[in-house]
Amino acid sequence: MNDNYYEKLEKRIDGALKQKKFTFQEIVRECKGAYPIDVWKMLGSAKYLQTEERAFLYENSEDSYEKELVTEKIDNNPVLCSWYFSLNTCKKIVNMYSWDNKKILFLGMPRLFEYFARNVENAHFTLVDLDSYVVSKLKEKDNYYKNYTIIDADINDISFEIRENFDFIFLDPPWYMEYYDRWIARSCKILNQHEGIMLFPLFQELTRPRAEEERENLLGKLDESATNYLVISDFIEYEIPTFEECELRNYGIALKGSWKRADLIVAKGIKNYKCEILNKRADENKWHEVDIFHIRIFISIKQKDREDRGGNVTIRYIAEEGAYLKNPSRRNQELSLANMLTSRGQGYVVESPEKLLLILKEIKEKVEQGADLGSAIDSVVMDRLSKKILFEIWGGKIC
Repeated sequence: MNDNYYEKLEKRIDGALKQKKFTFQEIVRECKGAYPIDVWKMLGSAKYLQTEERAFLYENSEDSYEKELVTEKIDNNPVLCSWYFSLNTCKKIVNMYSWDNKKILFLGMPRLFEYFARNVENAHFTLVDLDSYVVSKLKEKDNYYKNYTIIDADINDISFEIRENFDFIFLDPPWYMEYYDRWIARSCKILNQHEGIMLFPLFQELTRPRAEEERENLLGKLDESATNYLVISDFIEYEIPTFEECELRNYGIALKGSWKRADLIVAKGIKNYKCEILNKRADENKWHEVDIFHIRIFISIKQKDREDRGGNVTIRYIAEEGAYLKNPSRRNQELSLANMLTSRGQGYVVESPEKLLLILKEIKEKVEQGADLGSAIDSVVMDRLSKKILFEIWGGKIC
């Protein structure tokens, strides 16, 4: 399976070079969802050695515009895999239809919701999202938006429901079939069955070894359940989230702009969508969050952690190479070990995470009261290495 995957990736790289696309940015965008580090490693082989040297001959350009959207100013959430559409993609979607007097639902899409709310009039918008921090920040901007509803809820929870019908439903589930099945099946129940349209991104062929097979499976289900549907290739591009940007930089990769693309599915009249796991939750959300200096720290607390309250608080790097994860994919085995993540792509193993959460809240309170970060960290009861790691996270060591 993997050998076939890398053969396809090699063909994609060859195709990009034949088109005289020599920058790393251009090559990655031609690789249909393959992760940049996988592309980089292949370019480092003897076959591509000269190309690899040319691929990094550019200076990284910084954003030259002032960020206005709330979702542009907030660090991204690695626990929820929060990739947001680029502003250019949001603009293209707004220009697709006349949205007058339509009821539009956004499932797990705070960026697109916010863009619509600022740029489309005479329509009603509803956002459902599990990122409580992002939801709270959007609710603070009440004066910017009209005719909208924001709901903090878990779409994967079997108790989740909305007692309304919508003309359009946008959804962006995590890129795994169990999520697509659940989100699409639930959306069918609240979509206007006469003229209702569902729109969602579809991951590309090289996103992972089985991605092409999973795409065919999903499109086969749409063949059976939709009146009609359209696949628009390469329509969607995603911003690089803060956690992924830092992980890539740790590998020496600084991309000039978004690399991640997806096809757009526009489907009408979906009924009786096959979903075998509708009454199950994909996972239990046990993560707790503390935000200091705009950096978000996520702590996972399981039942056994609550029962064992006698341990010392220690924080350790997830691997010998340091704090930064290899990649943000759920297939990354590091993620199954980490019970502390940051919005800057770092992962750690923590002893007594419940106690650590209390310590982080204590540090946050002292900083908000005017204390210096260093003295606030130094005042808590932890070992020296754990304190050093906290200081690195908040600015002692910037990626």
